[in-house]
Amino acid sequence: MKQLFLAGILFMLTNIVCYAENDLGIKEPLKQGGYYVGNVSPGDKVTFQGETIKTDPDGYFVIGLDWQYKKVANIRVDHKSGGFTMYHLDVEPHDYEVEEITGLPPKYVAPPKDVQDRIAKDAADVRAARETDSNLENFREQMIWPVKGRISGRFGSHRVLNGEPRSPHTGLDIAPGQGALIVAPLGGKVTLVSDQYLTGNTMIIDHGHGLSSVYAHMEKTMVKQGDMVKQGDPIGTVGMSGRATGPHLHWGMNWFKVRLNAGVAIGIE
Repeated sequence: MKQLFLAGILFMLTNIVCYAENDLGIKEPLKQGGYYVGNVSPGDKVTFQGETIKTDPDGYFVIGLDWQYKKVANIRVDHKSGGFTMYHLDVEPHDYEVEEITGLPPKYVAPPKDVQDRIAKDAADVRAARETDSNLENFREQMIWPVKGRISGRFGSHRVLNGEPRSPHTGLDIAPGQGALIVAPLGGKVTLVSDQYLTGNTMIIDHGHGLSSVYAHMEKTMVKQGDMVKQGDPIGTVGMSGRATGPHLHWGMNWFKVRLNAGVAIGIE
């Protein structure tokens, strides 16, 4: 009887707190700026950074790490069957570059007062689109390139514009040439199409559960706000609208407010 009692206690403790191998389907180590899709049993509750993470009917979820995320990502899974499991996933640090960009018109480096209101409205529109928390499941798709070409700017690089230090770069710049076709790297819903002062012809696509992607400096857009697109569908062409010194696509990603590195998603640094 005593042995059965001790065995029962051991079973309960193991069921309540279990530091396990990563069986979420997330490949370790994680990287700063990356987003990761995991899978739990349907009905399990996922908690990350103190927040409950939405899961789809099959138990899939997505999380994003900012560009300076700490060394370990802690994920808690409360099991529908009882108990919980803690996952401690290692996160690799990343060395970011310094980029100097010259030749920008002064109005884009230090915008005049008469356009500052427009810039503020542009930013508010982008924030609203990035707050979308839909039930779309396109975040589960394997990412493809929106366009291929020379990488002219990397995520997280500290930029010096016309000799003046600025905030880190928040996207991956691809320069295949003026007019190159851009396709949707993941399916989803177009939540913003806007002509913005700094980023020119800009588009945001929602991929579900807070994951979104942005396309800036486009020559032209080929879909409208509210349209549904499939992975690989044409969405526009490469240009140099807004603050740009040459034709390129600025490709950014977000998990809600967290800015992500599209380069990690596509398998480059």
